[in-house]
Amino acid sequence: MEKDLQVLIEKALAAGASAARVVDVNKIKTGSWTRWKCQYGCPNYGKTLCCPPYSPDYEATQRFLSEYQKGIIVQYTMQLDPTGPADFERADLQLSNELLRILLELEREAFLLNHYKAFALKAGRCRLCEKCNLEHCVHPTKARPSLEACGIDVFALARDNGFDMDVVTGPITKLDIYGMVLVE
Repeated sequence: MEKDLQVLIEKALAAGASAARVVDVNKIKTGSWTRWKCQYGCPNYGKTLCCPPYSPDYEATQRFLSEYQKGIIVQYTMQLDPTGPADFERADLQLSNELLRILLELEREAFLLNHYKAFALKAGRCRLCEKCNLEHCVHPTKARPSLEACGIDVFALARDNGFDMDVVTGPITKLDIYGMVLVE
């Protein structure tokens, strides 16, 4: 297992991740508050099938996580011009979909290493479609639920695994986003 986890970390870095580390799944912090932040504060609430109220709830996530022991946290970083992106929406779209691409490659790689339960989750809303078809996902093989929408404390996940993650309050020179592939 440890050898496979190291192979997956190397694959994540080769695919474009800025960092990747092994996660002890039983140490992941969850909370019902994360979904409340989605419902009361996020303009995307109810607009994608990967976010509340459509995503798995906190209790389902706790049951789901209990079926795993190890995973890989992936950080993807986009460097920005010191003045910030000219088009933040386009930068956010690229950031989100590049992380998803890396996570899906990693999920597949874990599966091919015989970790058939491998499953990816990413921070932030799904950005595969300009507007989500709330009746039927048009990208069912690519869409994955948002970490925070499922009740996972993304700040704690990053910090507990050695990443510096703070609320951005000043000029932005880079954007970091996190995802995770549950392995076994």
